[in-house]
Amino acid sequence: MPATTLGKIIVVDDDENISSLLSVNLGSEGYDVAVYDNAEEVIGSDLSGVRLIVADAMDCGFTGISLLNELKSNPLTVHIGFIICSMHDSERLIIEALDAGADDYIVKPFSLRELVARAKAVIRRHARSSAATQGTTIEFHTLRLDLMTRRVIDGDNVLTLTKTEYAILEMLLKQVNNYVSRAEIYKNVWKDDLEKSNDRIVDTNISRLRKKLGDLGGHLINRSGLGYMMRL
Repeated sequence: MPATTLGKIIVVDDDENISSLLSVNLGSEGYDVAVYDNAEEVIGSDLSGVRLIVADAMDCGFTGISLLNELKSNPLTVHIGFIICSMHDSERLIIEALDAGADDYIVKPFSLRELVARAKAVIRRHARSSAATQGTTIEFHTLRLDLMTRRVIDGDNVLTLTKTEYAILEMLLKQVNNYVSRAEIYKNVWKDDLEKSNDRIVDTNISRLRKKLGDLGGHLINRSGLGYMMRL
């Protein structure tokens, strides 16, 4: 994957114009997009790193709903976000998709900007849910962050972080692969001084944190206008 990827999204649609437009627009947001015109082909593909599937309901033997049912019944793929798209807006089909585990249902024709926004929202919800289900520990590669003791361990080594550095790291690890703005970091970490945002103090503390993370510091990236992110 390219160094800038935020994860992988699979688009399943036999309409080449739609799949091409989705590929370009989601790709421009920083995602690695794979396109299939047949839902059944997705079952045998490599789904590691896939964060979301956007699939047309499809009028064929193995539909988008069939794919949804297959993935949600498998513990290895149940975590993948899923959006169903369809030209049909029948209540029955919408309920069937949502009952099967779809995160969203979008009726064609749709706004590309709206679909991209909905896709990003689904990915954010799954990222927050994943962090919440890890209980009192967050793990990231060789790093282990204990939320109870506030200790950060990299392999066998305990990292010595300041209270501020720990707060920033915890915040970023709870939103892995999602950019967090400087203003949001400042608001959440410097709660006692909210008169104004201070980009410089945020950058300084993150620079120190990146050095203390050693090799893992390379996963702490920033992008102008978006902020900072811990990238898998």
